[in-house]
Amino acid sequence: MSVSAFALILLSAINVIWAIDIKVSLDNTKVYTPIASKNKLYYISKSNFVSYTQASTWCSQNGGGYPAEIDTAEELGLIEQYASSTNLDRIFIAGTDAKKDGVFFSQRTGAFIHIYNWANGEPNNDGGVEDCLELYGNGQGRVNDTPCNRASISHYVLCELDLF
Repeated sequence: MSVSAFALILLSAINVIWAIDIKVSLDNTKVYTPIASKNKLYYISKSNFVSYTQASTWCSQNGGGYPAEIDTAEELGLIEQYASSTNLDRIFIAGTDAKKDGVFFSQRTGAFIHIYNWANGEPNNDGGVEDCLELYGNGQGRVNDTPCNRASISHYVLCELDLF
């Protein structure tokens, strides 16, 4: 076995062990069963929030993560499937177009976020106040623009944690 093959096997084993340790440290009464993929762990809150800021704070205080950021179509497919498995209706994910309507960036890093799977008719910036992103987890698994803060609309949050 070559050194590089051994290193890859060792790294994969560490990734699995680390993901298991993090899963154990999450409070199962506060999150749906987490999933791990590649170097990331995803978990959805059982609590809901009326603002993106509250949801983001919750992620960092519960597991050390941040609202999930869409990096690839493959990642979006994974988190859509995960969100759909919960049957929750509205789930915050990272992304805002507050600076330019229809162009979404991560609140955490400022990086551009490309949306691969909009719900029909979205984004529509309904009422001129939909500057954040949500997943429809109730079997639709599609992305929608939504208000970042509205007392009449509550969201769960899908958190992401880098394992490396």
